[in-house]
Amino acid sequence: MKKLFVGLVVLALSVWTLGAVEQKFSSLPIGANLDGYINGIEILVVGDGLNASAWQSYPYSRNRDGKLETFASQKLRDYTASIKLANGTTAYGWAINARTDGVGGLLPTYNGKAASAVIASAPLIDESDEFHLTLRNGKWEVPEEVFGKVKFQFGWGLWYYIPGVTGLEINLYAGSRISRFSTIERVSEADNPCELPAILLELPNDVMIPNEIALAKPSWWERAEITLYTKAESVTFLVNRTEQDGKAIRWSNPPPSFFVPPAPSKPKIASLKRVRNTTEITISAEATSVANLEFSETLNGSWYSIPKYPQPLSLQTGSSKFTHTTEALSCFYRVRIVQSERQ
Repeated sequence: MKKLFVGLVVLALSVWTLGAVEQKFSSLPIGANLDGYINGIEILVVGDGLNASAWQSYPYSRNRDGKLETFASQKLRDYTASIKLANGTTAYGWAINARTDGVGGLLPTYNGKAASAVIASAPLIDESDEFHLTLRNGKWEVPEEVFGKVKFQFGWGLWYYIPGVTGLEINLYAGSRISRFSTIERVSEADNPCELPAILLELPNDVMIPNEIALAKPSWWERAEITLYTKAESVTFLVNRTEQDGKAIRWSNPPPSFFVPPAPSKPKIASLKRVRNTTEITISAEATSVANLEFSETLNGSWYSIPKYPQPLSLQTGSSKFTHTTEALSCFYRVRIVQSERQ
């Protein structure tokens, strides 16, 4: 169907700049966590008597406002109810842009200049942006179907500008099945949506990731691992269609200059298993650390080191098992950090 905004709602690429001057990041805005980096929308409604360049802006926070499309649909409803529209003979058009201007230390730029960046637009390319008012209860109103068309389009892929990146590897996994892509080895296996010539053309510094992966769309793969390479360092990010999307799971030592390794979480007790008078304690740790393993016979009582382990324990990354033998009917346990190191 005809669009009133030809070329406005379709983005060939969505542009992110990560690691701009003195800017570093710990996670990649991607997949389920992509809209967490969108911090505003703007709405335009055009037609007789309306300013064709008057965008109405609204701040957005995923934590505060919930799902982006639900929020944008409600704001479109509120905005159209607040402006003066004519009647059913007038054709109107609408568009919504989702923007970012550097949430979480990420600074979007275009051609090297800092700017607020549009990274998605609605409606979808195959949806009409034109509508006529309908008469309901003696009042001209926007048809309800318009609000159901607030679905955002991101274009072919996400384009990340990350100074220093010289190579990209994206491996897709489903059980024992693997599909590899690597600009370093010049590998592009079947069922991997990455296009070697197109991605190679953008490097260095510009990293292009197809939307199937960047938006974590349904597909045959269960998880993707995205590795960014510099001349001597690397960092790998996860995409598995959960809140872990964009999490750094591996990096070199030292890491790339644009990347700040996240502080490892403290070691924690993963499980307790008691057989007769002996308790097996499993501790999980994300990084090397030194800690005391302590117990108390009452929740508000004094804490003591387990007699078998009077000195602080050297905990390695992963899971470690310890035991405590006691005649007490029940005990409480805790891990108290003495020293920790980054991974």
